[in-house]
Amino acid sequence: MLKSRFGYRTNIPSVSASKGRPKQLSFKDGVNTYSDNDDLKPTELVGAIDARMVKIGRYKTRKGADRYSVPVGEAMSAELTAITGPSVFTVNGSQAIAQKLTVARTERITKAEVRIKSTTSSAGVLLVEYYTDNAGVPSELIGQSSIRPADVTSSFTWLPVYFIQAPAVTAAQVIWQVIRGQDAKCGNYEISTTTASTTALSSATAGAAWSVTTYSANVRLYTAPFSPVKGVQRAYRPNGLKVTTLAYGSSIATVNDSTGATTVIKADFNGAAVKYRSQMVQDAVYYVNGLEKPWKWDFTTFTQLTAAPYIPSLIMEHKGLLFFNDVEDKTRIFYSNFADYATFTITDFIYVPAPKSYDSVTAFGKLNGAFYVFARGNKFVLLGSDNDTFSLDEAPSQRGTFSQESVVFDSNFIYHADGEGVHKFNGTDDINLAEPFLEDYLAINNKDSIQLEVYRNRLYVFYAPAGAADNTECFVINLLLNRFESRDVNTPIGHTFSRYAQDDIFIQASNRVAGIYYGELNTNDYHNLGAPIQYELRTSYSHFDQAGSLKRIPKWRPQFPSVTGDYGVQVGYDKDSEGNPQFQTVSLSGSGARFNTGVLFNTGVRFAGQRMIEPKLHIPGTFNRLQRRYKHIAAREPVELDSEAMSIEVQRLI
Repeated sequence: MLKSRFGYRTNIPSVSASKGRPKQLSFKDGVNTYSDNDDLKPTELVGAIDARMVKIGRYKTRKGADRYSVPVGEAMSAELTAITGPSVFTVNGSQAIAQKLTVARTERITKAEVRIKSTTSSAGVLLVEYYTDNAGVPSELIGQSSIRPADVTSSFTWLPVYFIQAPAVTAAQVIWQVIRGQDAKCGNYEISTTTASTTALSSATAGAAWSVTTYSANVRLYTAPFSPVKGVQRAYRPNGLKVTTLAYGSSIATVNDSTGATTVIKADFNGAAVKYRSQMVQDAVYYVNGLEKPWKWDFTTFTQLTAAPYIPSLIMEHKGLLFFNDVEDKTRIFYSNFADYATFTITDFIYVPAPKSYDSVTAFGKLNGAFYVFARGNKFVLLGSDNDTFSLDEAPSQRGTFSQESVVFDSNFIYHADGEGVHKFNGTDDINLAEPFLEDYLAINNKDSIQLEVYRNRLYVFYAPAGAADNTECFVINLLLNRFESRDVNTPIGHTFSRYAQDDIFIQASNRVAGIYYGELNTNDYHNLGAPIQYELRTSYSHFDQAGSLKRIPKWRPQFPSVTGDYGVQVGYDKDSEGNPQFQTVSLSGSGARFNTGVLFNTGVRFAGQRMIEPKLHIPGTFNRLQRRYKHIAAREPVELDSEAMSIEVQRLI
């Protein structure tokens, strides 16, 4: 009689001869992509995309961006609004409609509108997508967004949809606007149609195959000129007013907080300027752009500081002085008179570190009363408050940075990026926060585009991944836990503003159009300007402390808080780095037991606003190492992994 070679049972993470209860795990140590697989802790992940810790080790889908401003120059580029032969097309989890459109201008898609109404069976999220054309049918996906179910009413209404990707299109290009259910469980919605033209296609297979029709869908397409934001600033005035400005092209405009409308306040700057930096002092905002002498805006008029001896690209207030750099003599900084920021003394300048030295000034920073001047390869500290007391020396830690955008500081630390990582500087020592993802960081080709920001105790590192022309991804570091928390995707952000915010907002500026967004608002319902969010977690290929032994898993219990919608999460595994993950969908639908509903204590019911979904799974076959994966790519459908428990059977080593 054959005997099983699987001799004893144990739990994650240790191996024991006793059976024991399954031990639940959380991923409290965040993400580590740099350590060797077998050196990773059971509480570390090798991948977390678009996720945040809502509690220590408990990962949930991140909140994305919401539209703040109307992109400058946004206008209708194509529309089908005729009402001849009005009818409807029902869109749901299987039925989709595609409307052919011809673009009017070479610009970027920023907005769509759909004429839509709900039915008695409406439920779930609708996606609105743009595809290129190939032989008269939709081909390549170039833009994706969604419609919030609560916005759809029982009467036909034009609903707007926004596109954070802002895909590029050319004049006379044919594209397709596709409307479909996000998943198979999506209920029925009605799209209004017209027989004035017959350029729509229909699908009964969610877009897998298309059929010709005798009508067109009522849709609109909006585009805006390619005009990346060059700088963004929010002023908090002593009278309580808050004013947001954005720089683009040769203009600076204000943004209406209620409507998002932009109003140009100056339109004749040097259009060749690439970046605008600003500083608010004494109820006025000062701007520099590297091609003109500084400008002062008192919220009524602009005045150029013609008395400034040099043209600067950097600006920062420190101890009653405005400090600038000199773009011509790249090692010189100069400063205004005390509390008189439009007046300059010709001798008030300092060379950092010395005239005509090899390294140029790239950024300014402040910490604990000291003023720091960054060069690309080093940083220097300026102590004192005037000519009589100024003392310049090398900072204790010899690391520089790329630009003002790659430096951010709070009350306790300066954070700055250089060629070897992202550093946390306390005035004495540097700690490289990029160590858990150092290989990924070193692989960034264009580090000059890096943008740092601090928001709600997280450090955001926006960057351009390999093959991208501009920033489209972001490393997120949890500063409270000192953990690499997530890699965010679909983040086309060139400039940010949060560090000085007095109303807890995170402004993110597009690097594709002249528009800005709110980042991670509490009210965001887990979408990225409507686009799906790519939630995914991956563990290491764990050997469970027995690298040389075969193992099998008779019991696997991931645990998720239930959700109010009708959707699920894909739960999968991959064995021995095969690269062939196997997934199954776990439904997250359900509601929890509540007090005063007749449920008794000690009956096995967990009292909470949500009950926990704990599917009973197993993994067939055997393995040496195992990776678990959790993913859900969707808009307005958050997923939260609470923990997981497993029972491991280990083969005797023979």
